[in-house]
Amino acid sequence: MSAAPVVAQGTAKEARARRISGQPEVLERTLALLRWAGLAFFVLGATDVALTWLPTNFGNREWEFATVTASFNGMPVIILGLVLMVATAAWEGKKWWALGGGLVAAAFFLFVLGAIVLWAGNVPLALGAVEGVALTGLKKAIFKTAVQSMVLPIIFGALAYQGLRGFRSSSA
Repeated sequence: MSAAPVVAQGTAKEARARRISGQPEVLERTLALLRWAGLAFFVLGATDVALTWLPTNFGNREWEFATVTASFNGMPVIILGLVLMVATAAWEGKKWWALGGGLVAAAFFLFVLGAIVLWAGNVPLALGAVEGVALTGLKKAIFKTAVQSMVLPIIFGALAYQGLRGFRSSSA
């Protein structure tokens, strides 16, 4: 008779580590691809958002309202890019990538807060300037931007925290 097979014991995390440890070069290439894809998403999203602000026309309430609303629509691409960069930096212990992502997220956190203030000051004027069927579309835009105004600072704040935390905890 032969001995009973030995079943490996351990957590799911340990099992994943055993699978990955056999393919370090694949993991390294995959993480690099995700990190660089994150940078590309960030650059594309940031370019789109930046171009909504140019040329500037501060003082024109209609421009301010529309620009903030359009800017917030482009933020998910920026967030995706930053998440990919910060997450891969945390996984690999690349502290400078983590710091860069964290600082950029902190800057966007402050940008979003300023844009919210600018936008909120123009909502009453926008509601008073539109009537009829156009009012429905305006109310939808206001609702969407209001939701984004609550979610975006939380996400950028969390990304900033994680990026800065990854910088402090990495030894590389």
